Amino acid sequence: MPITAKQTIDTDWDFTVAQEPLTLPNGKQSKVFANVRTDTGEELGYCTDRYAIVNSRDLVNKAEDAFERKGLGNFERKIYSTDGGAKLRVTYDFTDKTIEIPEVGDEMGFRLILQNSFDRSLRVSFALGFLRLVCTNGMSTLEKELDMLKKHSKSLDIDSLLTDGALDKAMARFTDAGAVYGNLAKLGITQDQGVYALQNQANTGLISEKVREGIASIWNSPREDGADGEFGDNRNLYQLYNAATQYLTSDEQVDKGGSDIGTFESTRFEYANRVSGQLLKRFDLAAKNSKRLDKLVALPKVADVKVENN
Repeated sequence: MPITAKQTIDTDWDFTVAQEPLTLPNGKQSKVFANVRTDTGEELGYCTDRYAIVNSRDLVNKAEDAFERKGLGNFERKIYSTDGGAKLRVTYDFTDKTIEIPEVGDEMGFRLILQNSFDRSLRVSFALGFLRLVCTNGMSTLEKELDMLKKHSKSLDIDSLLTDGALDKAMARFTDAGAVYGNLAKLGITQDQGVYALQNQANTGLISEKVREGIASIWNSPREDGADGEFGDNRNLYQLYNAATQYLTSDEQVDKGGSDIGTFESTRFEYANRVSGQLLKRFDLAAKNSKRLDKLVALPKVADVKVENN
């Protein structure tokens, strides 16, 4: 199957990085090396001689070769490069590979997230995710990097990262993880309890008041087509999580002032991925434990909880 890729968000990612030795004031060579962009001369990070550079071009090419071998050549690709190219994240959405959440009639697409860095902040890895097809929300999974995670060591072999077996395992876990969303959909909550849950997350510091307000606005005003849930008493924890991912991934919800999410697509991606993953973990625990659920939706200890009924 030929590869069909769509849309690259950030074009400043396809460059070569080389290790350059640093010199001490006494003229001797340091044991520390700089990871330098060969096109601009910019230093992206520092390392020892045990650190192996994996150029993003090579990693992306290897990944897409692996997809083609497995018949996964039809995907939409988005590339996020941050900190001058020091960090790379690539999302691959395979919308023809789907599972259904029958409890709410939703459909999820298969997503893989590739990451790499030159500043030692990220290992080379793939993570499993979901794409909610009704409104293209990016959603997390409780599975982390599977077995597809490698250190930047001299022994690193990127061919061993994306084996056919690793991709088979990702597809299997994609199918299994749909049960997590099904459990959230079975757990009914009231409109007010959804608002309380968001305020409680803000009180723990996971989200700011601005982000809480944005998610609450979506929760309190679901779309008539059912993409964000339904009015009345037919609300559930799955719909609350959808409201969160919609806000976190929507261009319209980016904070133009630069706080919390930031003004850049790539920075927002990192923030959204972290927060949505933490929310899913907390909601999943609540769905499995009644005491955790009671704590999640309890009336917050604040005087200004705002409950809107539309």
